[in-house]
Amino acid sequence: MQRLRLGRGELESLRRLKRLLAGLGGDELRAFGYIWDNISVGEIIYERDLFRRYGIEKPHYIARRLRELGLIERGEGCYNLARWLRPLRRRVKHFTQLLRMMDRLVVL
Repeated sequence: MQRLRLGRGELESLRRLKRLLAGLGGDELRAFGYIWDNISVGEIIYERDLFRRYGIEKPHYIARRLRELGLIERGEGCYNLARWLRPLRRRVKHFTQLLRMMDRLVVL
């Protein structure tokens, strides 16, 4: 696997994201991973998938928390990955890859 080289802005976003994700619970982390992998998803599909895949009873509460943290945004009938995360998302395609990168990252 080729090592990914991130620019200064992407590294800063990665550090900020690592700090934010450290405070999330399991359901919130799974929901964010779902949004990360899909970038944008309709509200109804989001709620259905989180309930069916992960057994999350009230996904709209999770979405509200992620919005309050600035990790996702609400569009017209959809949830989107926050704009400040999109340049990093262009480089890191999968949530599992993102988690591996954050494990190697030293936050100062």
